[in-house]
Amino acid sequence: MPSLKLHSKQQIIHCEFEQGESLLQIIQQQNVNIPAPCGGNGTCGKCKVKVKGLGLVNSCTHFPNDNIEVVLPNEREAKILTHQNDYTLQLPVQLDELGQQSAYPIGLGIDIGTTSIVFYWISLITGSIIRSVGVGNPQVKYGADVISRINYCNSKENLLTLQKELVDVINTQINTFVEMEGLTPDFLVKISVSANTTMLHLLAGIDPTSIALVPFKAQFLEAKKIKSCELGIVANAEAEIHLMPSISSYVGADIVSGLASLKADENIKNYLFIDIGTNGEMAVVTPEKIYCCATAAGPAFEGANIKYGMGAFDGAISAFGVDGVRTISDEKPRGICGSGLLDIVAFLLEKNIVGMEGELPEDYTLVSKEESANGEAIVLTPQDIREVQLAKSAIVTGVKILVQEAGVKMDELDAVFLAGGFGNYMNPESAIKIGLLPAEVSGKIITVGNTSGTGAMLNTISTKFEEYTHQIIQKSSLIALAEHPEFEMEFAMNMYF
Repeated sequence: MPSLKLHSKQQIIHCEFEQGESLLQIIQQQNVNIPAPCGGNGTCGKCKVKVKGLGLVNSCTHFPNDNIEVVLPNEREAKILTHQNDYTLQLPVQLDELGQQSAYPIGLGIDIGTTSIVFYWISLITGSIIRSVGVGNPQVKYGADVISRINYCNSKENLLTLQKELVDVINTQINTFVEMEGLTPDFLVKISVSANTTMLHLLAGIDPTSIALVPFKAQFLEAKKIKSCELGIVANAEAEIHLMPSISSYVGADIVSGLASLKADENIKNYLFIDIGTNGEMAVVTPEKIYCCATAAGPAFEGANIKYGMGAFDGAISAFGVDGVRTISDEKPRGICGSGLLDIVAFLLEKNIVGMEGELPEDYTLVSKEESANGEAIVLTPQDIREVQLAKSAIVTGVKILVQEAGVKMDELDAVFLAGGFGNYMNPESAIKIGLLPAEVSGKIITVGNTSGTGAMLNTISTKFEEYTHQIIQKSSLIALAEHPEFEMEFAMNMYF
């Protein structure tokens, strides 16, 4: 009989199971509670678990036949899954002509971030997620941020190199999926891509140089539909790649699709939406208008420019406190991801190991070489602290100016929706402790996970989602932070902890 290795609340459970049972049933037989309010129909998404080698799956619709290792979400991750369901727009499946002609149509939503890429495989019969997988963006070897990659595009050859990196990683995931599912690429009938403006240019093979040059104009902002064969992506020959629309060169489709995917409660009138990534994109939403901007936060919270930084992958230190470190998937520590970095700095500030001006006398050891996965001690350096100061000052300065421009006071915000991979693990208390977010929003922070990916999924499931993204763009007004008279002073003052 095949066996299950189950990671639950830092404990490991071993058991054997009968083939033909869903993973949800197998886990529940071990007296482990997994929420499944839809009754196991694969529609609510709250029973997601991480299967080693596969990624996130709905446990109610996954039927394992071989030995399997599963990591259950911790309390914080489970809360995010609930928030995603509670605050996400629900749309019925609405297929285009190609999808209607397929016997078993499969869709793919892709969120291309500067540091990582997430793939969401969707049944276009039920509208439910089959599985999701996150991988690193292979372009990072050409630069940690979008400006570095734009600078790399100084020739047609280099532009095509960056495009090929994206196409190859997409094709690798497609080939892996269809092989595991016993399908052919012909069943893949629609792909939607949400990303920042630069990544969309690079995937389309369009020179993004103008994004980095005054007046910072993109070659395109509107939605594009490109046949898969034109990009060399392995799918049905008639399948279209939907590149979702952006607002500006630095407020991209990731923010547009994220905002369009949100369904705020009726009592939430004014709210802040923020995706703390390399570009630090954010928006203040009021009943009449949406005010948005991007901040040059840099890639510190995505693991770059930090000595032992890494993305939010297995083995990354995702939480830190008096009880020590917690890693993603409870694996041996390999490095520090953004949420762990936040906790570490907050802890060092609380213990007066780091001063208010950011002074750290020497490297601070987090994990000894004996306890780490790579045989090296994992430390935080004084330069790491400096990178955090620059990143957090950029974010909170953007928040303060944006709220001011929207004509609301900080304490008049009804909610703060925190999106992105970083937000999946981030401790809001640590964010406020280091000054990444203003103290006035304490108790109002709602983590909603990867809304950019959610938007890509909704765009894949329903042709109607395009109307929602169009409405967001129509209501949006761009605020140029660098031109604001208070920006420089605010940025300098917010460097302090």
